[in-house]
Amino acid sequence: MGSVKATTSNIWRQLTACYEILKTTEELSLAFLQPIVVDDATTRNFFIQLHLKLALEYLESTRQYLKLENLDVDVLEDVLLSYKSKEGLMFNEEGTEQYHLETTLSHLARLRAVQLDLWSYVRESVNREVWSARQTLVFGIVVLILVLLVSPLLILLLRYTINTIQKFTESIEISTQKLVAEKQKSDLLLSRMLPLPVLRRLRAQRTVPAEAFDAVTIYFSDIVGFTNIAANSTPMEVINMLNMLYKMFDDKIMQYNVYKVETIGDAYMVVSGLPQRNGNRHASEIADMSLSLMRSLEGARVPHRPDEFLRIRAGVNTGPCVAGVVGTTMPRYCLFGDAINTASRMESTGEAMKIHISPTTKEALDAIGNYVVESRGLVDIQGKGVMETFWLVGRTDDKTESPRCVRLQDYDQNVLELLIRS
Repeated sequence: MGSVKATTSNIWRQLTACYEILKTTEELSLAFLQPIVVDDATTRNFFIQLHLKLALEYLESTRQYLKLENLDVDVLEDVLLSYKSKEGLMFNEEGTEQYHLETTLSHLARLRAVQLDLWSYVRESVNREVWSARQTLVFGIVVLILVLLVSPLLILLLRYTINTIQKFTESIEISTQKLVAEKQKSDLLLSRMLPLPVLRRLRAQRTVPAEAFDAVTIYFSDIVGFTNIAANSTPMEVINMLNMLYKMFDDKIMQYNVYKVETIGDAYMVVSGLPQRNGNRHASEIADMSLSLMRSLEGARVPHRPDEFLRIRAGVNTGPCVAGVVGTTMPRYCLFGDAINTASRMESTGEAMKIHISPTTKEALDAIGNYVVESRGLVDIQGKGVMETFWLVGRTDDKTESPRCVRLQDYDQNVLELLIRS
């Protein structure tokens, strides 16, 4: 665009120069004709000077235009000097201006030659610009034809690209949905292996420091005569029996504010008061849960041995402990401390279908109230010596469901919502 403007400006200056030189010859011709057409000397002299003045102005303007075009201005400068020095003019005694006919005609002929040369120069410039414009037009037409020919191919390529992007987007969306579903499954599985508060901290900071708890209540139970049952049963029968028993236990403990730590063989371990502290409720939660589990097994028989009753021993102890995540390949939430050992001894020294509790648990239940406890007497506990232990018989109000813990109707859904929020 800048080049077109510059070219148009050049041609305009050239045309202006042609106009100026034409006006110069016209004014010189009029000055030359004044002595012929005007009789009065004063008037004639006035018009001669006027036309000469205009002619010199046009001539000077033409000279400047030609200089801008880097053209030869020698002729114009000679004519200017001739008239400015009054070499082409003569004055009589009365002051009347007269022309030298030969000089004026010579100047007009020279200006005519300059005008013809300038017109030739303008014509060449215009021809060049016309040729350039035609080349530009032809190039534009060729580009337009190429665009029209290539446009269908570009449209097809664009459509193919859009379809590919859409399919890729759909594939990503499906993969994302599958990934979210698998993540939910893995989160649910992890929630069954680790407590939710611990799982949140583990996901946030990769490691979870061990935590000390001042008072928790631990429950242990195992199957009476399990060694004899296992020896006279197939492995599949043993697995089915344990699966039936522990599924029932798992459903029952969901009603209480307790956490299932683990199952090892026929041993079933539950704790209350961690990983979330619940004040002094841990003893009552475990006591109510133990009574409920015992009631659920009343009259139960070994599935593959209908003549043999399925009975368990239970032991409970209250005391301090330390809990933390152990391992990285298959992390487990483990409990450590003497309170766990005492609870295990309560279970191993107990009797079938009875809940054997330690003195600390009895003190915690007495502080809460509404529990029926009987003394077992002095018992020699391995690693502890002789100590008085007790049987948890029941409640005075005959209520075994947790009065303070909300029952979880849909555990899996609640777990997923908690994990997603975290």
